[in-house]
Amino acid sequence: MMKTKQKVKKEKKKKSVKDTSFKILAKPLTEQQIKEFVAYHKQHGNFPGLKIPCSVTGKLTTCVGPWMEKKIKEFGGVENLLRNYKSRGAMKEERDAVKPIKIRRPRMGKKEKVAKPEVEYTVPRFVEYHPVPITMDDVKEITKSQCMRPDLFLNNKRNCEGCMYYGFCELHLKCLPKGVAFDGKNFVDSSDLKKKTKM
Repeated sequence: MMKTKQKVKKEKKKKSVKDTSFKILAKPLTEQQIKEFVAYHKQHGNFPGLKIPCSVTGKLTTCVGPWMEKKIKEFGGVENLLRNYKSRGAMKEERDAVKPIKIRRPRMGKKEKVAKPEVEYTVPRFVEYHPVPITMDDVKEITKSQCMRPDLFLNNKRNCEGCMYYGFCELHLKCLPKGVAFDGKNFVDSSDLKKKTKM
């Protein structure tokens, strides 16, 4: 008679059921318990409850399959594994206990903050300035010592063509390029100015 899929699944489930005959407490094993664990492993190929306790803290760790085989090889036998196995937490505590405590030194260069005394600042009185239009007499007075349009003078290759103050300027640098003349109001071509004077 052929086995159905359901019967095969039931058989597999029966094999993986934990053995409850051993009660494992979360504390290191005694000599008697170690002997019982070794005998159980020889008979069944695993540990009771599928867990082993830490030899330091007693914390239970699941120990099955390839990981169990790897640990048995690493410790050199089942008995040595049960006597010397340490959980991750216990190994971390040991490392922390061995590590030297680093004392942080204060950084150099940082000065303590000193409270600044309160200072009353005196603000000068604001005086309103109303610009006054420049008269031609003011232009004559100013241009005795300085140019009113130095930007125009320098852009025109050091001549005054196009300056609105040309008729009133008294600066010694005052000049016009060749072929340009001033008729009293506007800048004109010097040949046109000669024609007007001849007529």
